[in-house]
Amino acid sequence: MSARFCALNTLGYTRRFPKETRAQPRLHSMDQTEDLPLLDRSMILLMPTKHMGNLLVALHSIETLATTNRGPTWVVVDESYRDIIESVPTIENPIYYPRARLHKAGPLAKFRLLRGFYRQLRATGAEHLLNFDALQVSSAIATMSGVTERWALGDTPRPSTYQQIIDRQPRDPHRFYHYHQYVQALLGQGSSPAYPALKPHSKHQLSTREALTEQGVDPDKPYVCMHAGATKAYKQWPPECFASIADWLDEQGIQVVFIGAGASDKTIIEQVRGTSRSQPASLCNRLNLGELITLFKQCRLFLGNDSGPMHLATASQTQVVALFGPTDYQRWGPLGANATLIHNPIPCTNSCSKKTCPENFRCIKTLPVDLVRDTLTQYLHDSGSSSASAQARSAGVI
Repeated sequence: MSARFCALNTLGYTRRFPKETRAQPRLHSMDQTEDLPLLDRSMILLMPTKHMGNLLVALHSIETLATTNRGPTWVVVDESYRDIIESVPTIENPIYYPRARLHKAGPLAKFRLLRGFYRQLRATGAEHLLNFDALQVSSAIATMSGVTERWALGDTPRPSTYQQIIDRQPRDPHRFYHYHQYVQALLGQGSSPAYPALKPHSKHQLSTREALTEQGVDPDKPYVCMHAGATKAYKQWPPECFASIADWLDEQGIQVVFIGAGASDKTIIEQVRGTSRSQPASLCNRLNLGELITLFKQCRLFLGNDSGPMHLATASQTQVVALFGPTDYQRWGPLGANATLIHNPIPCTNSCSKKTCPENFRCIKTLPVDLVRDTLTQYLHDSGSSSASAQARSAGVI
C-alpha cells in the first residue's frame, strides 16, 4: 500500500444439493504450479457488494481482467454504483444487480426484478464466472447464473458452489491483494495497489457547479470537502473536531463543503454545523456518485473518516487525509501516493475491538485536532510552515 501514514504519531435463489453429491472444489495455493486457463473465453466478473470501498479496492483487478480477456466480459455490480462504473470507460459490459429496488419491492415485483436480472445473466452464455464477493447473495447469483465453471476466493462462505477456489494467501494484508489473486492466477503478474482511473462524465459538470452555488460556495475558488460520517460509530471522529477544522479553514479563507448520504450523515453534519461558527456548506443527499466524483476532482483537499467516500476521493486523485480508529488500516487504508493516513498510536485496552471498547473507542475520539490541522497545512500551502513540517516528522509521516 503506497499511501503515506501519519500517526500521533438476501436476495436471490439458492439450489440445495444433498451433501454427498457436492463435488469438492479444486484449491489453488501459492505453492502449486499447475497451469490455469488463459483469459480467452467469455467471462462474468461478479462483485455485487453493497460496500463502495470494497468495490473500489477490487475495481483495479476487475478492470485488468476485463481489458485483458480476449473473450467477451461482463461485470456485475450493485446498481447503486452505476456512476462509478460509467467513470471507468474500459469496463464495457456492466450488468447491474437491483438490490435497492428489491428491498422496496413487493413479492410479485421482486420476482419480476430477479427474473429479469437472471435472464440477463444467462443470456450472456458466459463460460466462466469469477466471484470477487464473499456475501451469501453473490454465491446465490453465481449458482443461478447458468455458468458451469465458477471460481471463488478463499473466503467464500459456500465453497461447494464453485469448481475452483483461489487461495494464494497474499503476504501483504491489504484487501487489494486478496482481490488481485485472480490476476496473479490467470496472468501470472503482480501489480502495485491502485484504483482504476476515474473519469468524470461531462454531464455532471454543470449540475455539480449549480449544487455548490446554491449552497453559497464559489466553485471557482478553493474549497475542501469533508465527510464526517461513516458506516460504523467506531470509525467516526467527533463532530466537534470536524467543526473546529472547518472554522480554522474558514479563517484561512478556504471554503468547506460537507458531503454525505442518508439520515445518519445528515444528523452528523447538523451536529457539526451546530457547534461551528462558520456554518460550512452541506451537499448531503444532494449529489449522485457521478457528481461526487466531479466534486472531488475539483476540490483542493478531502478530509474524512474511513469510509466509501474516502476511497472514492482517493480514486478521484484529489489529496486525501484519512482518519482511522480501530479499523485495520493496513488492510483497508486508501491506495495511492495522494493519500495520507492518520491514526492514534496510543492503543486502547487489549479488549478493544470494532464491536466493543471499554474506553469508548478512545483511539479515534481522542485523535488531536492539532495533528489533523498541521497535516492539512502541509497540503494547503505549497511549502508549509517549518513548525508544521517539524511536527509532522515527529508524528511519523511515512
